[in-house]
Amino acid sequence: MDSAPRTAARLRVATILAPIPVARTRRQQVGAWYPSQMVQPPSPQAGDSRSLARGKKILVHKRITVPGNLQQACDQFNAAEFFECHESIEEIWQQEQGEVRDLYKGLIQVAAAFVHISRANFLGADRLCSTALRYLDRYRSGGAMGFDVDRIWREAADAHGRVRALGRSHIDEFDLASRPYYAFDRGAIPAEAWRWRAWGFDREGQPLELEIDVAEDSAR
Repeated sequence: MDSAPRTAARLRVATILAPIPVARTRRQQVGAWYPSQMVQPPSPQAGDSRSLARGKKILVHKRITVPGNLQQACDQFNAAEFFECHESIEEIWQQEQGEVRDLYKGLIQVAAAFVHISRANFLGADRLCSTALRYLDRYRSGGAMGFDVDRIWREAADAHGRVRALGRSHIDEFDLASRPYYAFDRGAIPAEAWRWRAWGFDREGQPLELEIDVAEDSAR
């Protein structure tokens, strides 16, 4: 019997039985990383139970509001919880596709820069300060989403200057107490949300309660 038909049949069967790839959005990929910010979570301390689950992620369902996440991010940044601030803003940045997307990214990258500063990583701090200032620059005049962006920009630029003055050899001497201060005018949010057509608000600029899925450490 000719082997050619049998070979063709086997190929057809293999094609039919091949697994079908499942498309997932970036926010749905459990364990996915966000290379745009180039920040990794803090390493667990010795004896920390989280060390058993290091690198493992689970998909967590959350209900959020944009003002709620922004307030949480401000509180975290001002408490020197820079990585946590980075994550709080990133939850809304991932969804926002409009004009304030780069505002959120700039705020994220300031926080990411301070993660690197706190780890005495000169190159990461220098690069992320530079990109953060570029993202925030367009919002300096008039601010955005209740943030005094010009003040944050100037304070971040001052921090960047000090990072460069210290250089690689002395970056560990950076005084974290002299970081920028994150705050926004919550009362301005409705008008600002309408002005920027921001994600997460109704037509009157009132915040909506939203459901999102995010990847988090399994031991949280």
